[in-house]
Amino acid sequence: MNRIGHAIAGTGLIVLAASLAKAGELPENLRRIIEKNASFGMARYPVSFWSYTNLGQHMKYMDEAEVEEWADAGFTVPQSPGYDPNNPEHVAHMRKMLDWAQARGMKLILGDPRGYARKGPGGDGGLIPPDYADGIRKAVAQFGDHPALFGLHVGDEPDADMKEAFFECYRVQKEIAPKLHPFANLLPHFPGIELRAGTPGWPAYLDEFVKKSNADLISYDCYAQMNPGVDGWKDYYRNLRLYREAAQRNGVPFWNTTLSVGHFRYRCPNYDELRWQFNTTVCSGASGILWFFYYMRQPHANYRLSPVDENWDRTETYYDIRRFQKDFHRHYGGLFLKIAPTRVNFHPEEIGGGKVFTPNELVSVLSPDKKDHPLLLGEFADVEGRRYVMLVNNSMRGSVYATLKFPGKDVKVFSWNWDGKEYEGGAYSACDTVRGDDGLTISHWLAPGQEAVYRVDSEAIRKAEIHVE
Repeated sequence: MNRIGHAIAGTGLIVLAASLAKAGELPENLRRIIEKNASFGMARYPVSFWSYTNLGQHMKYMDEAEVEEWADAGFTVPQSPGYDPNNPEHVAHMRKMLDWAQARGMKLILGDPRGYARKGPGGDGGLIPPDYADGIRKAVAQFGDHPALFGLHVGDEPDADMKEAFFECYRVQKEIAPKLHPFANLLPHFPGIELRAGTPGWPAYLDEFVKKSNADLISYDCYAQMNPGVDGWKDYYRNLRLYREAAQRNGVPFWNTTLSVGHFRYRCPNYDELRWQFNTTVCSGASGILWFFYYMRQPHANYRLSPVDENWDRTETYYDIRRFQKDFHRHYGGLFLKIAPTRVNFHPEEIGGGKVFTPNELVSVLSPDKKDHPLLLGEFADVEGRRYVMLVNNSMRGSVYATLKFPGKDVKVFSWNWDGKEYEGGAYSACDTVRGDDGLTISHWLAPGQEAVYRVDSEAIRKAEIHVE
């Protein structure tokens, strides 16, 4: 029997319910995640950024060279600047930006003011304003025919007072333009957030969002991992787990927003910390990632070192993100859109309510050279029932010599080369490989946040049921 997590409404309890499936068959909800990813029309992993620019102030910067820099840095579905849909110059410029994005294999999330969720008058007037749907129809008439349009931005972090209107605005967008994909961002979970969000329990809240809004994806942001101390990691991984479980229950992908800008008590992430955020997000099952944020525009509070600073210069953050995102795309392309998460394990201790590694038919040994060094192991499956693993050095500071053992005398592993071609053998980070009667052992030198990805095949794997944990 396959096990698929099911949330009890109003609680944080996850109960493993059984559903009938054949050996090697992908559970239906995971199949739906992969189908939804395919409907986005993305050739590469979705990478976006939050943009608080607008054409009224920043049009001179938003030229084709700027869009080329987005593409060159590995962004695939950026947020557009805001614009005035009643200004013909703005509309024409946004059409140009969509053209430039399409030429570079990107799609845009449009910051159209008509798309942002608004509350209605209540009573007989309903949840949302009477003219909201008309505004969406006009926006779709202006831009909906463009193949580079991903969808309209719905808004960010609705509170209890706004929740129902927010969900309804998303639903209206999907009803009017079912082939577009509205972007809506939810709050991260942390103690006490239920009161602010107007929900008795987070799993039930996420399920409610998907069902009431007819959502294409679940998105949220979490920056606690850049706080001092270790407690922030608990918040970070708890959110990744809660949103992954919601994605698995509801058959929709989830995206995570990670931090590129130091502010408040959050430090400015360096190269290792940026890559750690990216790879731990992917390893935890996210089908897309966003960066908060991209353009500084002008100095405010203690925000600092965004990819593009207040003088519109590229900072080291831009070049750091560009480096590992381009590397990731070259190795894996759209792989992580074609597979869905089945299990995430930690070594040596769980974080955020996750699970400590236990051996199974894919991996029998997970071992660092120093026993207390943290590792993260994600498992995935595709629609054909083929199985995959991703290993990440779960440290922001120290390198590790990490060993995986794949059980079975007949086991084979496959990875991806610099040109994105699958080949049989160790990952690019592998150093030593030993085959024995009981399996294949591969060791890797991994820098902080560095990864190794494999497709794993054996007779035992093909005969095993795919469990969601």
